[in-house]
Amino acid sequence: MMCDECGERPASIRLTTIVGGERIEKNLCPQCMARLQGAMPALNMKAITGLLAGMLAGKKPVKEPDKEDQGPLPDLTCEGCALTYREFVNRGRVGCARCYEAFREPLMGMLERAHGHTQHIGRVPGGADSQLSARIRIERLQQELVTAVACEEYEHAARLRDEIRSIKARLEENGHA
Repeated sequence: MMCDECGERPASIRLTTIVGGERIEKNLCPQCMARLQGAMPALNMKAITGLLAGMLAGKKPVKEPDKEDQGPLPDLTCEGCALTYREFVNRGRVGCARCYEAFREPLMGMLERAHGHTQHIGRVPGGADSQLSARIRIERLQQELVTAVACEEYEHAARLRDEIRSIKARLEENGHA
């Protein structure tokens, strides 16, 4: 897919904004994304979607799939806040922490469709030294280790094994075994 801004380079960044209830997607190459960021020097990349919403407002939104295509909505209600699944879909946000458990099954399907998986693989609070980050890193390294052994890359597998042991040792030192 080519960059929507320059039309010359492949797009590797998808910028999605919601303006006036309409979803707008823009595919950008790293150079055009950097140019947009350069035009706004104080730009916080974490908040870029909100700041660029006005710039993208003139573009046609990506057509959402019809509700009928997705089948009937589950008849679920959260016991914590009495929010129904239909209300959640219309509002776009949950009412309380218990909604995640009440709507678990359809939410997992949404996450799978949107991200291709249901396990968090991004940044976590506390940065690279946090316990959750370390456990996620261990899981990834273990998957790499299995692949390395299957491909008979034993030196690489040994390095991965040592790194896993090192991270586990740090967790144990901090009392997070």
